[in-house]
Amino acid sequence: MNEYRPDNFKLKEGVYVPDTGIDYPVDDPYKGLVHYQKLRDLKFDDSYPYLDDSLGFKLQWCIVNYFVVHFVLFLGNKIKYGMKFRGRDILKKYKKEFKDGLMIISNHCYPWDGAAICQALHHSLWIPMLAEHFNGKEYWLLKHFGGIPVPDDFGGLKKFNEAFDEINARKGWILVFPEARNWRFYKPLKPFRKGAFTMAYKYKCPILPINISYRERKGIYSLFGKKWEPLLELTIGEPIFPDGTKPRKSEVERLRVESHSRICEMGGILENPWPASWDEE
Repeated sequence: MNEYRPDNFKLKEGVYVPDTGIDYPVDDPYKGLVHYQKLRDLKFDDSYPYLDDSLGFKLQWCIVNYFVVHFVLFLGNKIKYGMKFRGRDILKKYKKEFKDGLMIISNHCYPWDGAAICQALHHSLWIPMLAEHFNGKEYWLLKHFGGIPVPDDFGGLKKFNEAFDEINARKGWILVFPEARNWRFYKPLKPFRKGAFTMAYKYKCPILPINISYRERKGIYSLFGKKWEPLLELTIGEPIFPDGTKPRKSEVERLRVESHSRICEMGGILENPWPASWDEE
């Protein structure tokens, strides 16, 4: 039985942990801490356009990805969070390996982390997201950024999988937050769901680990955010490659454990209180 082990949390010297005052759960790593107001009643069944190829979608996608993400939210990340990007040389080093598709994974720690990753990579992304987000006020932004709702309906799940099969066939880049839930500025790394690693094995694509870590808010940045909100640094790590000759189940678990360990290391975590895998439903 997996369990949270608070005494095992050890960090490298100098690693900053923000004091957020948030009461994070210790018994359920996938518990949502953000409650979304339901404003619409979209059904995510086999009739939902998981991959929209309409002209209207493409035009609005351009607005979001080239104006909102790379201008408005880029300035927001720089001004409010003092965002720094590290490891961009990895993209050039592995350009050949990434050209046919890529699975990107990251810790999930603040509302604009998907936009920050898009900015760091200079590449459009497709992102599986909790369906409940799409019935809230951010529907338009999430959909046209590249978000695709994860359905709980069997017919919808079939169409969802077909959409990502097509994205992979088009050599698209996929971003998954395997922690599943966004816990604001949480430092330990929560357990990973296996979906991202199952997809990487299926599509035979590299996994690119990303870590978002924290710095103390001080200086001029004190004017642009709350004291408890940290400044941020995004680091791109060395890719992890699936071995298609190994059995799926064991290889997916290896990818999950190795990816979890790699992101812990990138974040200066020597011992993490959560295990890499949690009991799946």
